Amino acid sequence: MRNEKVNISVIIPVYNAAAYVARAVESVLIQEDERFEIILVNDGSEDDSANICDILAAEDSRIRVIHKDNGGVSSARNAGLAIAVGDFVMFLDADDLISHETFNQMYSSECDFVLAGFEKIRNSRIEESYCPPVDAVYSHDRQLCRFMDDVIAKRHTYLLNSACFKLFRRSIIVENGLGFIEGLDYAEDKMFVMEFLLHVKKVRTLPSVVYSYMLQPDSLSSDVISDRHLEQVLLLLEHYHPLLLSLVKKYDESTRVAGLYHNDFIGRYVFRILTTFLMRGSGLMTEESLLKLYRWMDEDADLGYLTVRPGQFLNLLLYRLSRPSVTMTVYHAFSSVISLFSGKSNSCSNE
Repeated sequence: MRNEKVNISVIIPVYNAAAYVARAVESVLIQEDERFEIILVNDGSEDDSANICDILAAEDSRIRVIHKDNGGVSSARNAGLAIAVGDFVMFLDADDLISHETFNQMYSSECDFVLAGFEKIRNSRIEESYCPPVDAVYSHDRQLCRFMDDVIAKRHTYLLNSACFKLFRRSIIVENGLGFIEGLDYAEDKMFVMEFLLHVKKVRTLPSVVYSYMLQPDSLSSDVISDRHLEQVLLLLEHYHPLLLSLVKKYDESTRVAGLYHNDFIGRYVFRILTTFLMRGSGLMTEESLLKLYRWMDEDADLGYLTVRPGQFLNLLLYRLSRPSVTMTVYHAFSSVISLFSGKSNSCSNE
């Protein structure tokens, strides 16, 4: 590493990315602002990634490599955070790219957090892009509440779901012991970003695409109805619940943050679990799990038949009965009927 000030530490987790990682690194090396370091974290790759990372590091003193046993992307990012020295941290996935002006556009020494936009590219075509609405700096409590209102959509947190296309002041991460939740591999980015936002004092938004998700052919697959996925959603909710309550307290004048409990926590995640229980049953469906979901629903002051989607009426009705044993009986019967008509068993399947 060259003996000079580092503005940005770019952390790139690498797992079986031999075909892509050099391209991702090159997108950083061509930045006009050269005061950066790249930390490649080889997370137990089984292809030639380790060798490629070492070659890249040998060619440029700004590149460092960590070789570790496979532990998942959260573990890899945490390993990178542990050795980063930049004023800011940026995360880049090994199969993605940043634009050549990213650092010049985003770097802002006075801000704690900088948020830009992204695009998704498949077969050289842009499938979608999403950016903050304005180029603005927000400071002080009321302005920060407006920032949250500006970047959170009515029913989702799209711009906050990923740790990429953002700059995080590293001192905030260090002083507050922040990191990615290891063992959680669903919405772990979202938890990191939102926990970081508990500690910011000045942020900036940039209505410019700086990050390209290069979608691979297998990226269309999903696993949103398996029991493994449900376990991950339940684990997410355990962390998201107290974090969301803290966010509501910090951003007490933000209507969008206040609405996240109903729209996101309950509407997106809790009802996803209940709908899966209803449609196919699950080994995770127990009276204990239902009671926990119902307790979370009890805290939703906006929950009602006029505020949920029509497909959730039955789940809401069963919740109103407040008897998990009745709910389980109905869910078992309903999922059995669906199984008969679909010609499939109630075992876990992929979408």
